[in-house]
Amino acid sequence: MNTQQLLATLDVILCNQRQADGTQLKKPANGRVYVGTHGIETEAGHQEYFDDPECAIMNYALEHYDFWRSHYPAQAELFKTPGIFGENFATRGITEHTICIGDTFSIGTARLQISWGRVACNTMAGRLNDPNAPELMHQQSRNGWFYRVLQPGEVQAGNAITLVERPHADWPLSRVQNIIFNPNASASDLDALSKLDLLAAIWKNEAKARLDSL
Repeated sequence: MNTQQLLATLDVILCNQRQADGTQLKKPANGRVYVGTHGIETEAGHQEYFDDPECAIMNYALEHYDFWRSHYPAQAELFKTPGIFGENFATRGITEHTICIGDTFSIGTARLQISWGRVACNTMAGRLNDPNAPELMHQQSRNGWFYRVLQPGEVQAGNAITLVERPHADWPLSRVQNIIFNPNASASDLDALSKLDLLAAIWKNEAKARLDSL
């Protein structure tokens, strides 16, 4: 894909905010947000910190919200606004099918790179009141993804998302996930993933371990 053909927007930035009862709730962040190698900090001082720099920012595509409203009509209110999937960035214009491992994006003054896909767990099963929700998210490639931060900077809602580099055009995230989430993945596919240089170590190591066990 030509980098000039990809048009995407950072619609909403979300950050955990402590509530009066001590719980954390994802809420939209106003103004500029600092993006660092381990997470984000808002102008109001709210922070999200992640030990693993491969998980600095979690992105979820707003395009998927219509699917979930249709799939869970009795819970449609959950999908009224972004945040239910735990995302930091809610975007429009890119999905797991149109981004590739290693894609580098310019957003505001920051530069971010796709590292791996989000692995849905029992947290999502509980939020959606469906034990099968994580598997469905994986099968549908509607699970979201992580960025590593190559260049810290400031972003804000409404920023354009500009693709500046695509080193692995033959490895869209959906293809990677069709291997990772497939218990019967072939040796050749697992071998290819284990050698994909810009894929996060956690998935490269998983692919290598599964390959060694065949």
